[in-house]
Amino acid sequence: MTKQQILKYLAILLVGSSISLFIFFSINTRYLLRNKATIDNAVNKSIIKLEDELNKINLVVESMAFFYENKNFIPQHLFERFTDPFLKELKGIKVLAWAPKIEDSQKDKFEKITSIKEANSQNNLVPSKKRDLYYPIRVLNPLEPFKTIIGYNLYSNNIKRDVILQSIKTNKPAITGPITLLAANNYATGILAIKSVSDLKSTESKGIVVGVYRMDQLISETLKSEVKVFDICVHDSTDDALLFSNVDESKINDKKFYKTAIEKTINAVDRKWDVHFVPKTEYLSFPHIFESYVVLILGFATTCLLILLARRRDNHNDRLEARVLLRTAELEESNKQKENLLREIHHRVKNNLQITSSLINMQKRKLVSKEAITALQDSQARISAIALTHQKIYQDKDSKAVNLHEYLKDLMEYQNKISPTFSYKINCPEISIDLDRAVPLALIISELVTNAVKHAYPDTTKYNELSIDVDVLDDGMAAFSIKDNGKGLPKGFAIENAEGIGFDIIKALCRQISAELTYNSTDSGTHFTVTFDNKV
Repeated sequence: MTKQQILKYLAILLVGSSISLFIFFSINTRYLLRNKATIDNAVNKSIIKLEDELNKINLVVESMAFFYENKNFIPQHLFERFTDPFLKELKGIKVLAWAPKIEDSQKDKFEKITSIKEANSQNNLVPSKKRDLYYPIRVLNPLEPFKTIIGYNLYSNNIKRDVILQSIKTNKPAITGPITLLAANNYATGILAIKSVSDLKSTESKGIVVGVYRMDQLISETLKSEVKVFDICVHDSTDDALLFSNVDESKINDKKFYKTAIEKTINAVDRKWDVHFVPKTEYLSFPHIFESYVVLILGFATTCLLILLARRRDNHNDRLEARVLLRTAELEESNKQKENLLREIHHRVKNNLQITSSLINMQKRKLVSKEAITALQDSQARISAIALTHQKIYQDKDSKAVNLHEYLKDLMEYQNKISPTFSYKINCPEISIDLDRAVPLALIISELVTNAVKHAYPDTTKYNELSIDVDVLDDGMAAFSIKDNGKGLPKGFAIENAEGIGFDIIKALCRQISAELTYNSTDSGTHFTVTFDNKV
């Protein structure tokens, strides 16, 4: 064996061993990075879910306060009917209640219905002491499990009194720091969401609406899947008090416990919460993947074999090719995860827009002004058009474009349900609109269709038809046109001088996507055309 051969075999041993160790650590590092991505994703989702749930708290007490503004008393059965949907939708909610403001001079009259109580040092309810003001619970939902707290004076406790005064001062919802829930088993920790209800004439407080939340259920129900990834500690930064923790008390005060914690601050109505996410040990420790040890052993074995069979250098090329394939698979998987995340974002945007539309619908039911109702209906139509766009984006395979034909079909079905007094025809080739133009174009289409449906057909007994045509032009241009057989535009109409907000929106969106809007109108109908650049 020559010296050159020995050096060659030593070089093969060194290279083979290094590659084996590199693959070993690469596999384990990949799992560590995946775990880190899982942790980051879980934290982000947790923040979104918690903020969303806290926004619901704010919305619920605002809705209850609005319910009581014009009424001094609402019987138990009507209160239950109004609040039952909130109890079904909200997580961690225990009780919703109404507590009127009772002055000392009114106490005897109120106690003919129910006695006013307060909590003693053992958290037992006893008859209330003489006070200037009382805010006793009058009605609540659910009633049966919590009958004992009817008449409990929320104003008798310093923490609750401060929050009541804060809400009266700001006329906005406010929440307490951590309190012991009297009606909960084992005296669990919870919070109260309070909103002062003012008398419309005197503007003075006439009572408060209350939402009682149990913190352990609020967190566990909101973050069912995320708590598998990390432990959670929630502190009220305003009072520097612990609201929730799913770890032993001994760990909470241990600084080492927080070394790996991810700290986030969220707005909780009028307070701030500091949330510590502490990843579980299995997501942080070296993974020791079985496959990595298999690769390590096989690497050393292959290296030894290459030393003995130096002529089979092609084995080394095969291993390089295998690593390239592995890396390609990793990149493909990474791209797939990003696409899934993008779809999830569009899905959430669509859901949030639908929630907004539902809230507008709730508000619309409480209005009597036709102009206000029409304005809200128009806003709902615009929100629905945007939501439909995001729905089409996340339904698309690559989430990079919107199928215009499918969008027009769904939009017209939606418009036809709202106003079934017309028929429609769609002539649209298979054309996709990129994301930058999709939402503006969707709003333009929605506005033109809505205007035609609302104004073009004064006589609903006639045959009313709406024709929608899309043409692909040269140089990447496309044209969208909508034609009705209605009464036509008013004489002397000029779109530059149109006063309606709909045409303002159309003109602004056309400028945004550099589109050209043209139209002509006769007694037999109106024809709008939008020409836009559809280059990628």
